Amino acid sequence: MEHLEVCPICREQGLPLYRGLTDAIYGAPGQYHFSRCPRCRLIWLENRPDERVRLISYEHYYTHAPSSEAPSHSPGRRFGSFRDTLRTAILCGHFGYRNGHCDHRFCLLGAWLARVRFLRLRAPYDDLAERFPVFSDRPDNLLVDVGCGRGDFLVRMKALGWNVLGIEPDSIASGLARARGIAVFTGRLEEARLADGIVDQITLNHVLEHTDDPAGLLRECRRVLRPGGRLVIYTPNAESLGHQWFGKDWRGLEPPRHPFVFSPQSLRAMLHASRLHSFRMTTRPTLAGGIYDDSVRIRRNGTTPVCHGRRERGRAFFMLMERLLCLAGRERGEEMEGVVFRQHR
Repeated sequence: MEHLEVCPICREQGLPLYRGLTDAIYGAPGQYHFSRCPRCRLIWLENRPDERVRLISYEHYYTHAPSSEAPSHSPGRRFGSFRDTLRTAILCGHFGYRNGHCDHRFCLLGAWLARVRFLRLRAPYDDLAERFPVFSDRPDNLLVDVGCGRGDFLVRMKALGWNVLGIEPDSIASGLARARGIAVFTGRLEEARLADGIVDQITLNHVLEHTDDPAGLLRECRRVLRPGGRLVIYTPNAESLGHQWFGKDWRGLEPPRHPFVFSPQSLRAMLHASRLHSFRMTTRPTLAGGIYDDSVRIRRNGTTPVCHGRRERGRAFFMLMERLLCLAGRERGEEMEGVVFRQHR
């Protein structure tokens, strides 16, 4: 075990938070201790396991299962054709995806419709939200997904015209992505040795909490992004309503796979320290239902099955409370969403 007693952001001595936690999801061996920074509220795994245990903890991870790709829409939907017309108009008029359709009569309307945030975020399939980029209509455009898993996101983006690259340290997951036609580097972004300023967008979708050196990863993202490029981050929120309710049983802790769990304060501080000063950040209640169900089972049974379909009692009330808190501007959503812009200078 490697022991970390000082906050890597503030250099403050950590305060003990939880002791003797086990892996309630995949059953990796060991007991784990979390500390919290009294200043920025960062939570970190105080005793980090060696590489052997880390590999064991990912043996049955969900990215090792082949993707079951469902069609984006079905022909029997009510008003399906009308909704698809509006979606296509927004994807073209606002996001710039002109391929795949020839009739552009409604695309100017799509640019106006996209001013409504709800419609703009609903237009991409699969709840991609801010991960869905405006199209860069250049032959050398490049979209990089760090921690791409089996390549679900990149398959969609490649079909829409992007040059894509996956970064995935897990050889099983990267092999599944490669079998789907996705270019993948098996390793870390820092090891891929990309040239300076060649990437239009980088996505860190629930990746930052898995890395041992999140600050180093952010600095590397800044280096390889083009001026004006975007970095999109999703990560669990240590200040969420779920963590407040469930404490040590909160699903977002996930030892030993999460060496760090960020608070809004700590993530902002780390972005500034990485010279990424232009960003907007919010918290989202999107994962509230699943987090609640898993946390209830961890509290009751000490463990929770992966992909368990049962909904727990009290779920609807919890989801409503979290959504209302987010609407009121409180940073209590289960995940943080950060959109970082690489400045031109």
